[in-house]
Amino acid sequence: MNPDKSGQIVKFHLPIKGENPEQVYVILELHKDVERPRAKIQALNTGLAFPPINIVPLEDLEVIEVSTADLIGHFVTINKSDYSQVRGKVVSVSEQKINLDLSQGTKGIETNVYLTISDKQGVEHIGTLFVN
Repeated sequence: MNPDKSGQIVKFHLPIKGENPEQVYVILELHKDVERPRAKIQALNTGLAFPPINIVPLEDLEVIEVSTADLIGHFVTINKSDYSQVRGKVVSVSEQKINLDLSQGTKGIETNVYLTISDKQGVEHIGTLFVN
């Protein structure tokens, strides 16, 4: 699938020799209304304090699915449908793999990852992952 908005997780469909073919990036900006459409991307999971940001041709990228199973057991914050936020331990995820969408909220990053968490009192809540 071709990227079409900021916040999508992508990788190069044909990495250059010597590059890690599994390296993933988040799209920071898209420039589709130019002669050669391009994207500003930032590398993820590099371990660097300031991961590199590059501008690359849009045609070189493809949207990838991200595993959500690794979230089980972690303490996270979710946005509930009533616009409240709850913090708790992830007990289940709605989909094992997802085309992750990230968007800038007023106080953090909102996602399309649906989770069930258990709060300190053991009450379960359903909502979308929120990163602050």
